[in-house]
Amino acid sequence: MMEFYLCGVERDGSDKSPSDTSKTHITFIKEIHLNVSGQLTSVQVQAYISKSVFITCTFPQEFKGNKKFIQTHSSQKISVDGQNQWVLHDKVHMYDDTSEGVLKVFISDLTAADEGTYRCGVNITDSHLFTEITLKISQVDHFNASSKSAAIIGESVNLTCNYPEKHQTIKHFCKENKEKICENISSSEKNRFEFSDSAAGVCTVSIINVSLTDAGVYWCGAETRHTHLTSVSLTDKHELTLSSKPQLTSSKPPVVRREGDSVQIKCSYDENYSAEVKHLCKGKCFTPDALKIVQSDEDHDKNPKISVKNDTELNLFTVNMTELRAEDAGKYWCAVKDTFNLPLELMIVMKEVVTHEASVGGSASISCKYFRNQTQRFFCSGDQPDICIRDGVRVSSNNRINGRFSLTEESSAGVFTVNISDLRAEDSGKYWCAEENSGSFIVTEVQLHLTREMTTSDTKRETIQVTANSGFFCQRHEVSQ
Repeated sequence: MMEFYLCGVERDGSDKSPSDTSKTHITFIKEIHLNVSGQLTSVQVQAYISKSVFITCTFPQEFKGNKKFIQTHSSQKISVDGQNQWVLHDKVHMYDDTSEGVLKVFISDLTAADEGTYRCGVNITDSHLFTEITLKISQVDHFNASSKSAAIIGESVNLTCNYPEKHQTIKHFCKENKEKICENISSSEKNRFEFSDSAAGVCTVSIINVSLTDAGVYWCGAETRHTHLTSVSLTDKHELTLSSKPQLTSSKPPVVRREGDSVQIKCSYDENYSAEVKHLCKGKCFTPDALKIVQSDEDHDKNPKISVKNDTELNLFTVNMTELRAEDAGKYWCAVKDTFNLPLELMIVMKEVVTHEASVGGSASISCKYFRNQTQRFFCSGDQPDICIRDGVRVSSNNRINGRFSLTEESSAGVFTVNISDLRAEDSGKYWCAEENSGSFIVTEVQLHLTREMTTSDTKRETIQVTANSGFFCQRHEVSQ
């Protein structure tokens, strides 16, 4: 805050009359404005050479809409010009979050020169409040420079994180955004990320039920919390890619049914559980993403597409599903209490068959409709869709160009297009347009018919043959070539 002071000289009235001492004279020489700043706290933050650090400074809620600033070393204050967006100054990223009343600071590719004293603060009337940060940069050899991992959609993947042993209490895991700033995993996705300590200073992060959006760069970090500041020292970098070749995720072969068909799912159980409630779910039962299909103690007449039979002599719970549609594709789990059967993978083949005709030597452009966003699309060849998915993928969302085959997408129309150039006779046959999401496959059959382009000699032979069979006399004329 701003305080005002006056600097002056005080004199009594003795210069006028020796007996007059009742008056005192003050002569003001200078007015002083003193700017008083308030330090909230002082914190030491530990970070590491070539790594990154994420600092969040918290301020009193009454100032959450006020302009924030950062001060590096002994330099002047650097105001955060934009609010609720990332602003870059040199190598320091800043985010003035007015909804939370915090200032986020992210510094990457740390060097020894970044060590020093920083301030993050908020401007208030004629003054400011700040937290002083002493940033210490150390060299630690056991942190990996970078590692790469591949995951299969619908399965799980484990990433190993190393931490300084003094930071074992609070683990942090974040994902880089398009500005390469590592941000927290969204609250809607956190339930798929699990932490487990495997050794001193080592932790494993498991990503469950990997989806297309999980590809990217992740960082492990050690989090330290103070009253007005939280810091995360990032340590290990992981680049996660998705397998370009989709794989069937169940140990059982998939059950393939066409749109409109029926399927019978048999769930065996232990005889000791004959009186327990049986469940059939799309997705693993009792998990947040699971969709309950039916359970044995419910009224089954509510859904005419589903019928249930529980044979207590055979210890078999059987569910029949009729009039199958595209959205029925997926993995189905049987469960009794905390016991699960291996999932059944149901693949749906659409009724429509796409037929395309082209000529050898030309090109073909085949449009494939898809039904769900956030899926992997691919195009494969083979007589059966499950074998095609396993062995015959030509192009996919993750591998868009493969020799003469290429794939483009038009998301607004829900269509992806496969182009095949320089067509050959052996390209003729059966293909499949497919989409996959967490082990759920929807496929459409494609028949590609090729005709051979007619040469000049082919035309001459055909003309002579037609003339001979017509019953008319015709004199043959050779065409010079």
